[in-house]
Amino acid sequence: MECCNSKNSHKDFATQCNACGKIGKPVKKKTLEHLLKEDRVSLVRDTQYYFCQTPYCDVVYFSRNSDTFYKADLKVRVGLKETEEPIPVCYCFGYTRKIIVEDFFKNGRSTIQGEITKKVKQGICRCEVTNPQGTCCLGDIAQVLKMIGIPS
Repeated sequence: MECCNSKNSHKDFATQCNACGKIGKPVKKKTLEHLLKEDRVSLVRDTQYYFCQTPYCDVVYFSRNSDTFYKADLKVRVGLKETEEPIPVCYCFGYTRKIIVEDFFKNGRSTIQGEITKKVKQGICRCEVTNPQGTCCLGDIAQVLKMIGIPS
C-alpha cells in the first residue's frame, strides 16, 4: 500500500503545502517576521514554518498546524512565484531576473555572481530577512542562468 511506503512518512505529509501538496522547505520565523505585512506578523506562532517552492501556488509560508500565508500577505514580491518583471532574485542588492540576464549577455559571463559573493564574504548581506526563501540568492542566480541555457 502506498500509505505504508517508508518514503511517505507522517512527517512528510505534515510538511506538505496545504494548497499544492508539495513538500515545503523549512524557513526561520524571523524571515516571516521581517517580510509579512504588519497586520499579518501578529499571526505568526512559535512553530516551524515552511516555504512553498511551487511557482504556480499562491501559498508562500505554511506550518504543520495549517497556518498559511499567501503572496498578498508579504511586503515583497516572491520572485519564484512571479511571471512579470520586475522578478526579484537578489533581495539584498536589488537584482532582478532581467538585470541578471542582461549582465550575462553584456559581459559574456555573470559579473553579478562575483559581486554578490564578494559582498557575502564582507558580511553585508541579509538573506535570512530579505529573501522570502530565507536563504542566499546565489543558487537562484545560477537557476536563472540555467533557465536561459547557461550552465552554472
